[in-house]
This record gives sequence, C-alpha cells and structure tokens, in this order.
Amino acid sequence: MAVTALPKPSEMFQKSIRYVSDRFGKMDVFDETKTDLQATSPWYQLGSITYLFWMITVLTGLFLVAVYLPTTFQAYDSIITIKDSLIYGMIRGMHKYGGDAIIIAATLKVYRMWFRAEYKNKGEFAFIVSMIILVAAMYSGLTGYLLIWNQRAFWATKIFGTFPTYLDIKPAVELWFFPKVVGLMTATVGDLTNQGRNVSQILLGGSSIGQATMTRFYSLHFGISLIALMISELYFYKHRYKRINLTRWSVVLLIAMLAFVSIILPAEMGSRANPEVTPLPILSDWYFLALYQLLKYMDPYWATIWTVGIPFITIGLAFLDLGPEKSPWRRPLFTVAAIVGLIDFIIFSFLIIMNVADINRDPPYWYAQMILMMTVAELWHYALYRQLHVWLIWVISNLLFSGWYFFLYVLPKPMLPEALTWFYTNDPRIHPASMAIAAHPFITMYFILSLLMVLLTLFFVAFGRQPRAVGATA
Repeated sequence: MAVTALPKPSEMFQKSIRYVSDRFGKMDVFDETKTDLQATSPWYQLGSITYLFWMITVLTGLFLVAVYLPTTFQAYDSIITIKDSLIYGMIRGMHKYGGDAIIIAATLKVYRMWFRAEYKNKGEFAFIVSMIILVAAMYSGLTGYLLIWNQRAFWATKIFGTFPTYLDIKPAVELWFFPKVVGLMTATVGDLTNQGRNVSQILLGGSSIGQATMTRFYSLHFGISLIALMISELYFYKHRYKRINLTRWSVVLLIAMLAFVSIILPAEMGSRANPEVTPLPILSDWYFLALYQLLKYMDPYWATIWTVGIPFITIGLAFLDLGPEKSPWRRPLFTVAAIVGLIDFIIFSFLIIMNVADINRDPPYWYAQMILMMTVAELWHYALYRQLHVWLIWVISNLLFSGWYFFLYVLPKPMLPEALTWFYTNDPRIHPASMAIAAHPFITMYFILSLLMVLLTLFFVAFGRQPRAVGATA
C-alpha cells in the first residue's frame, strides 16, 4: 500500500504565504473595490458611508478639543459650555451622532457580507477587517462616553471596568453552559496570575474610576481613531483607491441629515457623575445595552466570556461556511444564526431600558427560542441537501446536554412520582431551594424535544432520500 508523503516544511510555508497573500489581494475595507456594484445596489455604499461619517467624527472631535477639559473636576462644566454654544452644540451633536452612524453603517455592512457570503472566495480577511472596524467603533464610542462625566456614563463605565475581574473567580452558576472544569481552570489561572484584576486596573488606571481613568479613556478615544486613520491612509495611498465612492449630492444629503438631527435632538447631558448614588437601571450607550442585559441573565463569569467571545465566534463561523452557496436561502444555518442574533440584540436592548430581567425566570425562554430556531434551520438544511451527518451532530449534542441536565438536576429532586410536580410548575413554594425556578420544566421539555429529534432521525434514515450535493438544484 502506497504511503502518502508528508509535505515538506518549505512547501507548507509557501502554501501559507500564498494563502495569506491571496486573501490580502482581495482586501476591501470601505467597499472601495466594489464600485461596479454600487451603481445597482445601495448596500454596497455602506463602506463609503462609514468612512464619510468617520471623517466627520474626526473633524468635529478636533474642534471639541479646543474647548473640552479632560479632568474629573472640569469635564462636565466644559460640556455645559459646549452645549450652551449654538455652533459648538451642533458640532458636539454631529460628533456624537456621527459616531452612532459609523456603528450603524458598519453593522449593516457586516450583515450584508454575512448574508451574501462575501467572506467566501478568499474574502475572509475582508470580513475580519469589517468586524474589527465595527468593534473598534464601538469601543471608541465607549471610551468617549465617559468623557461627558455624567451619572449614566460613570456607572456604565464602572460596570464595563468590572467585567474582567470575573475571570479570576469560579462561576457561581454552572447549569447552562460548559462543564464545571472550565470554571475551575479559569479560577485557578486567576489565582496564579490575577489576569482579570490586572486588566481591570490597566483599563481604569487603578481600582476605581478617577482622574487616571479619565486620562486613559481620553487617550484611547484619540488613539483608536489615530491609529486606524494612519493604517487606512497608507492602504489607500498604496493602492490608489478612491476613499468615498458617493455622489456629491449623496454626501451633502448625509451631512445635512446629521446636522439636522444634531439641532433638533441635542446630545444628552444628564446629571453630573455621583459615585455615591447608583442609578437604576444602569444603562450604557445604545450599542452595548444588549450586553448589559446579558449580564443580568447570566452569571457574570459567563457574561464576560460571551461578551469577549462574540466577535471571535462570528469570525470562526464564517470559516466554517465551506460550501459554494452564497444565497442566504441556500445557507439556512448561517442565515438563521444571524437572524437570532439580531432579534436578541433588539429585544435585549428594549428589556434593559424597561428594567425587565429575572435570572430565575427568563433565561430558559431565551435558550428555548434559540434551540427551536436553530432546529428549524437544521431541518431546512436537511431538506435542501439531505446531509444526515449535519443533522446528527445537532441531535447528538442536544441529546447529550438535555440528558445530562435532566438526569442530574431533575430526576433526583425529588424522585418519581413527586418529580412530576417539578416538571410543570414554577411555584417557588414547591421547590424554594431550586437553583433556577424555571429550570426544571425547561430541562424536561428540552429532553423530550431531543427524544423527538431522535425519532425524526430514525424516520430520515428509514425513508430519507440519498444525500444531495451542496449547490444542487432543489
């Protein structure tokens, strides 16, 4: 039997270089290479719109520097001075709403690339850059948020600065996600390195919010845009690309819209920061509201993991989309995943504004809607391609998780037939010591759903047709 020779290290290195160079060759930052598509679809103007609003934000920020005083004693008063001036008040509004417009346009661009699978055909790096632009815009906005030095910004920053410290401790709630060994490992690393507390102190300049925090956030707010501006200008200079591929009237209209909103809806002031009074609810700027609601629904440890991990998970999923199909209707798993993320983001944002959250009641409902929607996506995928192995991965993983939690947390407390009471009631008088009041009926329904998936799998095996190649006509 012939033995396949392993590739030489030099060949592997050359392939790696070729892989990277091919993807850098298809790099696209602000849709500067898609001028032919911009004439037929406004979705391909989002890159230019992002760049335009970014330049407006940078220029208005330079004007604000002349008046703003970055100290804890003078920051709020300097914002009042800016607000009371007609011209500077409008400039501040354009700076604030311009930053929001960057995030909206960058988010829409990421969703466009996701739904149209632009990360395929060597477009992975362009998608990664789009994700980096979105995350950088959000964190640039977060650093600028504190500079107002009002009550809402102060306490939102306090929550943000506390996030990393949860990585040093063992999670208190371990029911819903990974095995307990994960929490034990991170807690052990935290005891040895204090990585969470160190990151928090680096961000805040100490153990609490003060002048050092103000200085660091002011520097970061400038630094993020300055570094990004240098890199982007070198990129445009090297390739001789046009920066803004919009018509003159489109640019005028966008600037006029931004100025109009800045005049009729002046940027908020709020009350001066007071470390002695905690506002309820504690709200961040709009693009982080959903993550703050996530903190209410999860153990802080897991909320921190998910907050940091969402961009990496998104990028990782793009690399798993290996088929040739680009239509969202032919890629149900990735399409539904994006829709679920968007729906949860919108609803979570509204829930935290209304101060609605119960960690013992609400999480099972959110897990249920995610499981059901992804099950629909799996069935959709099977109907298109008859790929039983993809369906089996979903069924087995759900059966393992639901069975583990069902037999470990439901049946032993109490034993049958009394356990039937636990299945279908949320009454805390029946099980006051329950770790999650709504957990037991949810786990039971989850286990039954998994068993139904197994029966459906047997039906597919018995009566299903032959697998259909990905990309074949239905």
